[in-house]
Amino acid sequence: MFNTIRLIGTITRSIQVQSNKKFSPLGLGNNAFLYIIRAIENPGMFLGELADALSIDRSTAFRSIKKLAKNGYLDLKSDDHDGRLQRVFPTQLAKDIYPELFEFEKTQSKYLLAKLSEDEQAELLRLLKKTQH
Repeated sequence: MFNTIRLIGTITRSIQVQSNKKFSPLGLGNNAFLYIIRAIENPGMFLGELADALSIDRSTAFRSIKKLAKNGYLDLKSDDHDGRLQRVFPTQLAKDIYPELFEFEKTQSKYLLAKLSEDEQAELLRLLKKTQH
């Protein structure tokens, strides 16, 4: 059973190495590209919602989001109803690189799942969802 978790970790690290190599020149190391993808797909999320969507602890996510804002990829705007809360929006720079980021994510998924039938892919997704806390 422990081998399953080790294999998931190996797959995750492999994708992270590839994404760091590809996107570090853009200032998007350590899977920062995922924040941009989620911000484009769900503009206006609260900082905490974005962290939760990526299953990353909030303090780490907040630092990454603020760095992405400083580098021109994300805009942080105070919520209209509660000024203590900040919403995350993609900038034009983020929108411009989104197709490349999305294509990378899609290509990685296709490669990893290529040997599984559609039914097996659905079953894998179902089983992995059961493991979430």
